[in-house]
Amino acid sequence: MKWILGLTCLALAGCNAPQNADTTAQTGGPDTCNASAYQNLIGQDAVVDLSLPEPKRTYRFGDPVTMDFNPARLNIQLDETDTIVAITCG
Repeated sequence: MKWILGLTCLALAGCNAPQNADTTAQTGGPDTCNASAYQNLIGQDAVVDLSLPEPKRTYRFGDPVTMDFNPARLNIQLDETDTIVAITCG
């Protein structure tokens, strides 16, 4: 009976991801959507995001957004005055 419990614990331990796992696949790697090219738009009015390429998503802090990750998508975050405060991938 003890060996069954031991095998079960061993099997479950193999299902856990290592603590220091590389998250590159989750984050899409560095700058997968070329967000660094648009960092100069931070501080400008949201209307300039119309010139940014698709796919893109524009939202304000607190707005509901989907949790899907698209490494090619630009995320344009706005503040309450519709000023661009961040441009990231995802």
